[in-house]
Amino acid sequence: MKLSAGSDAAPRLVKAGSVTVKIYTGHIGAYRTFTVYWRAAGRSHRKTFSHEKEAQTFAREQAEKLAAGQVQSPSISSTEVSTFREAERRLGDTAPIHVAAGEYASAVRRLGDAATLNQAVEFFLNNSLRSELQRTVSEVVEEFVAMKQSDGLSERYVEDVTWRLRRFAKDFQVNIEHVTTRDLDAWLRKLTTGLVTRDNFRKHIVTLFNYARRRGYLPRDRETEARWLEKPKIKSKPIEIFSPQELSELIAAAEGQVKLAIIIGAFTGIRSAEMLRLKWENFNWGEDVIDIGVDQTKTASRRLLPILPALVEWLQSQVKPYGPVLNYSLPVCLAEAFATTAMKATKARGEFLPPLRWKQNGLRHSYASYRLAMKNDAAQVSLEMGNSPQKLFKNYRKVVTRSQAVAWFNVMPAVASNIVPIKFAVS
Repeated sequence: MKLSAGSDAAPRLVKAGSVTVKIYTGHIGAYRTFTVYWRAAGRSHRKTFSHEKEAQTFAREQAEKLAAGQVQSPSISSTEVSTFREAERRLGDTAPIHVAAGEYASAVRRLGDAATLNQAVEFFLNNSLRSELQRTVSEVVEEFVAMKQSDGLSERYVEDVTWRLRRFAKDFQVNIEHVTTRDLDAWLRKLTTGLVTRDNFRKHIVTLFNYARRRGYLPRDRETEARWLEKPKIKSKPIEIFSPQELSELIAAAEGQVKLAIIIGAFTGIRSAEMLRLKWENFNWGEDVIDIGVDQTKTASRRLLPILPALVEWLQSQVKPYGPVLNYSLPVCLAEAFATTAMKATKARGEFLPPLRWKQNGLRHSYASYRLAMKNDAAQVSLEMGNSPQKLFKNYRKVVTRSQAVAWFNVMPAVASNIVPIKFAVS
């Protein structure tokens, strides 16, 4: 046996009898490497060393073993050869035979006697989503919103659904089947809102996930992840209303659009969201009613609101022939304007009087309470409010006297000193 001289381009040859083992010299960065290359059992083999002497020793030993016949192909029967070839044929390009055998053995061990591997695969296919039915949260939201629009639901409902669910989709840029109950709960709790608002988000999300299940975007044989969201425990708060004096202060502190909104809310009891959709075309001055269409109300039913004398006095210089009454885009914008007005009114009071706090739904609660005291007719006031008499008493009404009601509906614009204001008997 001898070792031939070589260079980086030509390998060194180590021979033992008719067997030749090659040593290739290479570089890894600034370091030289020595790779021993040989063939055995019909396959190529190699091993790399960092020192030339180690490579030479290994190559010499390997060549001698090969020459002595110590490294030989394993002896297998013709049946084993046929089995091996059939296994390779069935596998095709899916996986090497040793990988397939390993995965099969592992799966069978894990299943035990519970099921066969084919049964497990069948169960998975029946309970997993097909690739063509996979959808992102955003895709499902847009499809859901489009369906609600085509179903002719109220504009208010569609606006609310769109705003809330698009906000939800913005924070969940994943397929809807990957969203878990834990993810949803954590997101809802991070909302910087009250419990009522959080529950409104929860309801819309539950509805969205139910829709996704019906469409096949989530498994149909099980409850959705949104189903298990815990409903927040909302404690009912006592009804709060403004006094006639507080209403006067708020109107005095307000300007422009927010002043108009306070006046309309105080003397109609209209909801904030309905107020934002109100148009001057809705005012029927000949019949003294505000005709709110089905596309403007929360309950998707037409409603007639009386135009009371106080409203006439406040609006007579601001009436337009057509167009939206207010320019606010969202209820939250209107709420912020109300709160700012309350702070202005507080500042006008001075430091010796308590602050004038804005009361949530205060204008609607006030109208319902004072109007019922004036009319003593729950059925009529319920029609004006768009609620049942039961809900009127439960959610909107606070007990007030008739004299307080008269004072509320006689909050009028200031008049010149030489003009005697007329006190209206509100009908």
